[in-house]
Amino acid sequence: MRTTHRLSAASLAAALLLSVAACGGSDDSDGTTSGTTTKSETTATPPPVPEPSVTPAAAEQKQIAADETITDDDFGHTIKITGVVRDFVAPSRTNIPERGGEWVLVQLDVAAGDKYSGGVQGGFTLQSGGELGGTTTGIIDADMTAAGFQPWETASAGEKTKGWVAFQINTRSDAYTFQYKRGAAKIIGGGDTKQIPEKIWTVDLPTA
Repeated sequence: MRTTHRLSAASLAAALLLSVAACGGSDDSDGTTSGTTTKSETTATPPPVPEPSVTPAAAEQKQIAADETITDDDFGHTIKITGVVRDFVAPSRTNIPERGGEWVLVQLDVAAGDKYSGGVQGGFTLQSGGELGGTTTGIIDADMTAAGFQPWETASAGEKTKGWVAFQINTRSDAYTFQYKRGAAKIIGGGDTKQIPEKIWTVDLPTA
């Protein structure tokens, strides 16, 4: 009878231990309760994603008809402006439009007078907001020829030439003024000397 009583007590103690374990474990020596604990999670707000920068689209090349004439009565020269190209695409010189400028082409139909020697050798500039840009045809003549814009050639006395002159514009403008400058000359003949003063002609180029 005593043996049966001891086994029952041992069984009861074991049951109590199992019950305590099922309820969360026993007390630790520092007074905290061991067992499963819940860890609080902090959700960090992700930094905003920057929007991709948008590069302004390059301006589209545009050809404009023109009909302006410069007449030099002293020498008998006639210079007709018959066309303008804005934002000309020169594959070999893309740095100009990338920096905010443009290539401008002007078509000239030139008839040099035969009264005196010399003809029409140049003297063309393009004015934009007080800034003058000289012709730079030689820099992009290969690009012009490939695109079908034959570069202009100088006209000796009595000759006629037709072609395009190019201007490098570092800061593009809405409108441009074409300028032709004919230098002063001293004409000697028949025992007389004739002085012809310098003269400048300006023409506002069409914008559309």
